[in-house]
Amino acid sequence: MILSEANWAQYHAALSIIPSVAVAPSFNIKPTEMVPVVTGRDRNLTTSLARWWFVPHWHKGNVKDWKQTTFNARIETAFEKPSFRTAWKTDRCLVPASGYYEWTGEKGKKQPHYITVEQNLPVFFFAGLHSTLEDGSETCTVLTRAATPEIARLHHRMPVILNSQETESWLDFADEDEQVIETYGQDWTDKFRTWPVRKFGIKDDGPELIERDGFDF
Repeated sequence: MILSEANWAQYHAALSIIPSVAVAPSFNIKPTEMVPVVTGRDRNLTTSLARWWFVPHWHKGNVKDWKQTTFNARIETAFEKPSFRTAWKTDRCLVPASGYYEWTGEKGKKQPHYITVEQNLPVFFFAGLHSTLEDGSETCTVLTRAATPEIARLHHRMPVILNSQETESWLDFADEDEQVIETYGQDWTDKFRTWPVRKFGIKDDGPELIERDGFDF
Protein backbone atom coordinates (compact mmCIF):
# COMPACT_ATOMS: atom_id res chain seq x y z
CA MET A 1 0.00 0.00 0.00
CA ILE A 2 1.19 3.53 -0.76
CA LEU A 3 0.20 6.89 0.75
CA SER A 4 2.30 10.00 0.36
CA GLU A 5 1.95 12.91 2.78
CA ALA A 6 1.51 15.38 -0.09
CA ASN A 7 -1.31 13.38 -1.66
CA TRP A 8 -3.15 13.01 1.65
CA ALA A 9 -2.81 16.75 2.30
CA GLN A 10 -4.16 17.54 -1.17
CA TYR A 11 -7.13 15.28 -0.53
CA HIS A 12 -7.94 17.11 2.71
CA ALA A 13 -7.84 20.39 0.84
CA ALA A 14 -10.29 19.06 -1.74
CA LEU A 15 -12.64 17.37 0.76
CA SER A 16 -12.67 19.42 3.95
CA ILE A 17 -15.33 17.14 5.49
CA ILE A 18 -12.54 14.67 6.34
CA PRO A 19 -10.67 15.67 9.51
CA SER A 20 -6.89 15.64 9.26
CA VAL A 21 -4.48 13.27 10.98
CA ALA A 22 -0.69 13.31 10.89
CA VAL A 23 0.52 10.74 8.37
CA ALA A 24 4.10 9.76 7.72
CA PRO A 25 4.49 9.36 3.95
CA SER A 26 5.30 5.84 2.83
CA PHE A 27 5.66 4.06 -0.48
CA ASN A 28 5.89 0.65 1.18
CA ILE A 29 3.23 0.27 3.86
CA LYS A 30 3.16 -3.27 5.20
CA PRO A 31 0.63 -5.26 7.22
CA THR A 32 0.84 -4.58 10.99
CA GLU A 33 1.93 -0.97 10.33
CA MET A 34 -0.27 1.99 11.27
CA VAL A 35 -2.46 3.51 8.55
CA PRO A 36 -5.00 6.35 8.59
CA VAL A 37 -8.66 5.33 8.54
CA VAL A 38 -11.88 7.31 8.21
CA THR A 39 -14.85 6.18 10.29
CA GLY A 40 -18.31 7.55 11.08
CA ARG A 41 -21.49 8.20 9.16
CA ASP A 42 -23.78 11.00 7.95
CA ARG A 43 -20.64 13.06 7.27
CA ASN A 44 -19.84 13.06 10.99
CA LEU A 45 -16.44 11.61 10.24
CA THR A 46 -13.38 10.87 12.32
CA THR A 47 -9.86 10.14 11.17
CA SER A 48 -7.51 8.05 13.28
CA LEU A 49 -4.60 5.65 12.95
CA ALA A 50 -5.21 1.90 12.99
CA ARG A 51 -3.00 -1.17 12.80
CA TRP A 52 -3.35 -2.78 9.37
CA TRP A 53 -4.12 -6.31 10.57
CA PHE A 54 -7.65 -6.71 11.80
CA VAL A 55 -8.29 -7.98 15.32
CA PRO A 56 -11.96 -8.29 16.35
CA HIS A 57 -13.18 -6.14 19.21
CA TRP A 58 -13.87 -9.20 21.39
CA HIS A 59 -10.27 -10.43 21.34
CA LYS A 60 -8.70 -10.56 24.78
CA GLY A 61 -5.02 -9.73 25.03
CA ASN A 62 -2.46 -7.95 22.89
CA VAL A 63 -3.11 -7.50 19.17
CA LYS A 64 0.16 -9.32 18.48
CA ASP A 65 -1.36 -12.44 20.05
CA TRP A 66 -3.93 -12.63 17.23
CA LYS A 67 -2.66 -15.29 14.82
CA GLN A 68 -5.21 -15.32 12.01
CA THR A 69 -4.25 -13.63 8.73
CA THR A 70 -6.75 -10.77 8.64
CA PHE A 71 -5.13 -7.80 6.92
CA ASN A 72 -7.47 -8.53 3.99
CA ALA A 73 -11.08 -9.76 3.97
CA ARG A 74 -13.12 -11.10 1.07
CA ILE A 75 -16.12 -8.87 0.38
CA GLU A 76 -18.07 -11.95 -0.69
CA THR A 77 -17.88 -13.57 2.76
CA ALA A 78 -16.82 -10.96 5.34
CA PHE A 79 -20.41 -10.31 6.40
CA GLU A 80 -20.72 -13.85 7.74
CA LYS A 81 -17.23 -14.56 9.08
CA PRO A 82 -17.01 -14.54 12.92
CA SER A 83 -13.94 -12.27 12.85
CA PHE A 84 -15.52 -9.65 10.58
CA ARG A 85 -19.31 -9.80 10.80
CA THR A 86 -19.73 -7.33 13.69
CA ALA A 87 -17.52 -4.75 12.00
CA TRP A 88 -19.42 -5.28 8.73
CA LYS A 89 -22.64 -4.39 10.53
CA THR A 90 -21.39 -1.60 12.80
CA ASP A 91 -17.81 -0.42 12.18
CA ARG A 92 -16.87 0.17 8.57
CA CYS A 93 -14.03 2.44 7.48
CA LEU A 94 -12.23 3.97 4.53
CA VAL A 95 -8.52 3.37 4.06
CA PRO A 96 -6.86 6.07 1.92
CA ALA A 97 -4.14 5.17 -0.56
CA SER A 98 -2.61 6.43 -3.77
CA GLY A 99 -1.62 3.00 -5.09
CA TYR A 100 -0.57 -0.52 -4.25
CA TYR A 101 1.72 -3.31 -5.51
CA GLU A 102 1.30 -6.80 -6.89
CA TRP A 103 4.15 -9.24 -7.56
CA THR A 104 4.17 -11.69 -10.47
CA GLY A 105 6.44 -14.49 -11.60
CA GLU A 106 8.23 -17.44 -10.08
CA LYS A 107 9.58 -17.52 -6.56
CA GLY A 108 12.97 -15.83 -6.50
CA LYS A 109 12.25 -14.02 -9.78
CA LYS A 110 9.15 -12.06 -8.84
CA GLN A 111 8.47 -8.73 -10.54
CA PRO A 112 6.66 -5.96 -8.63
CA HIS A 113 4.01 -3.87 -10.37
CA TYR A 114 2.60 -0.53 -9.24
CA ILE A 115 -1.17 -0.16 -9.55
CA THR A 116 -3.23 3.02 -9.28
CA VAL A 117 -6.39 4.50 -10.80
CA GLU A 118 -6.85 7.58 -12.94
CA GLN A 119 -9.05 10.19 -11.29
CA ASN A 120 -9.10 13.90 -10.50
CA LEU A 121 -8.04 13.49 -6.86
CA PRO A 122 -4.63 12.16 -5.79
CA VAL A 123 -5.99 9.69 -3.20
CA PHE A 124 -8.62 6.99 -3.42
CA PHE A 125 -10.26 4.89 -0.71
CA PHE A 126 -10.25 1.17 -0.08
CA ALA A 127 -13.35 -0.25 1.59
CA GLY A 128 -12.30 -1.39 5.05
CA LEU A 129 -13.51 -2.78 8.34
CA HIS A 130 -12.43 -1.28 11.65
CA SER A 131 -12.27 -2.39 15.27
CA THR A 132 -11.51 -0.79 18.62
CA LEU A 133 -10.26 -3.12 21.34
CA GLU A 134 -10.72 -2.84 25.11
CA ASP A 135 -7.37 -1.09 25.51
CA GLY A 136 -8.38 1.55 22.94
CA SER A 137 -6.12 0.28 20.17
CA GLU A 138 -7.58 0.32 16.67
CA THR A 139 -7.15 -2.16 13.83
CA CYS A 140 -8.42 -2.44 10.27
CA THR A 141 -8.60 -4.67 7.23
CA VAL A 142 -8.94 -3.95 3.50
CA LEU A 143 -11.70 -5.70 1.59
CA THR A 144 -10.87 -7.52 -1.65
CA ARG A 145 -12.87 -8.93 -4.52
CA ALA A 146 -12.28 -10.94 -7.70
CA ALA A 147 -10.03 -8.95 -10.02
CA THR A 148 -11.29 -7.25 -13.15
CA PRO A 149 -9.70 -8.40 -16.45
CA GLU A 150 -7.26 -5.47 -16.31
CA ILE A 151 -5.84 -6.62 -12.97
CA ALA A 152 -6.35 -10.38 -13.32
CA ARG A 153 -3.13 -10.69 -15.34
CA LEU A 154 -1.30 -9.58 -12.19
CA HIS A 155 -3.42 -11.19 -9.46
CA HIS A 156 -6.78 -12.97 -9.19
CA ARG A 157 -7.91 -10.64 -6.37
CA MET A 158 -7.85 -6.86 -5.96
CA PRO A 159 -8.71 -4.34 -3.23
CA VAL A 160 -12.22 -2.86 -3.27
CA ILE A 161 -11.55 0.71 -4.44
CA LEU A 162 -14.64 2.84 -3.85
CA ASN A 163 -15.94 5.54 -6.16
CA SER A 164 -17.16 8.83 -4.68
CA GLN A 165 -20.75 7.67 -4.22
CA GLU A 166 -19.70 4.36 -2.72
CA THR A 167 -17.49 6.02 -0.09
CA GLU A 168 -20.52 7.66 1.51
CA SER A 169 -22.81 4.68 0.99
CA TRP A 170 -20.26 2.31 2.52
CA LEU A 171 -19.90 4.35 5.72
CA ASP A 172 -23.64 5.08 5.94
CA PHE A 173 -24.71 1.43 5.43
CA ALA A 174 -26.95 2.80 2.69
CA ASP A 175 -26.98 -0.24 0.40
CA GLU A 176 -28.09 -3.80 0.98
CA ASP A 177 -25.36 -6.39 1.43
CA GLU A 178 -26.21 -8.02 -1.89
CA GLN A 179 -25.61 -4.76 -3.78
CA VAL A 180 -22.39 -4.08 -1.92
CA ILE A 181 -21.03 -7.53 -2.68
CA GLU A 182 -22.12 -7.47 -6.30
CA THR A 183 -21.19 -3.94 -7.37
CA TYR A 184 -18.80 -2.12 -5.04
CA GLY A 185 -15.32 -1.47 -6.38
CA GLN A 186 -16.12 -2.25 -10.01
CA ASP A 187 -16.35 1.28 -11.38
CA TRP A 188 -12.76 1.52 -12.64
CA THR A 189 -12.88 -0.15 -16.05
CA ASP A 190 -10.22 1.42 -18.32
CA LYS A 191 -9.09 3.64 -15.42
CA PHE A 192 -6.45 1.37 -13.91
CA ARG A 193 -2.85 2.34 -14.55
CA THR A 194 -0.15 -0.28 -13.95
CA TRP A 195 3.54 -0.54 -14.70
CA PRO A 196 6.49 -2.67 -13.58
CA VAL A 197 8.84 -1.19 -11.00
CA ARG A 198 12.27 -2.18 -9.77
CA LYS A 199 12.49 -4.92 -7.16
CA PHE A 200 12.69 -3.62 -3.60
CA GLY A 201 13.14 -4.97 -0.10
CA ILE A 202 10.84 -4.96 2.89
CA LYS A 203 12.66 -1.98 4.47
CA ASP A 204 12.94 0.09 1.30
CA ASP A 205 10.83 3.25 0.96
CA GLY A 206 10.65 6.43 -1.09
CA PRO A 207 9.10 7.72 -4.33
CA GLU A 208 11.68 5.87 -6.41
CA LEU A 209 9.82 2.64 -5.60
CA ILE A 210 6.99 3.57 -7.98
CA GLU A 211 9.19 4.68 -10.87
CA ARG A 212 8.69 2.63 -14.03
CA ASP A 213 11.22 -0.14 -14.62
CA GLY A 214 11.83 -0.47 -18.35
CA PHE A 215 8.91 -0.65 -20.77
CA ASP A 216 5.43 -2.13 -20.25
CA PHE A 217 3.88 -2.73 -23.66
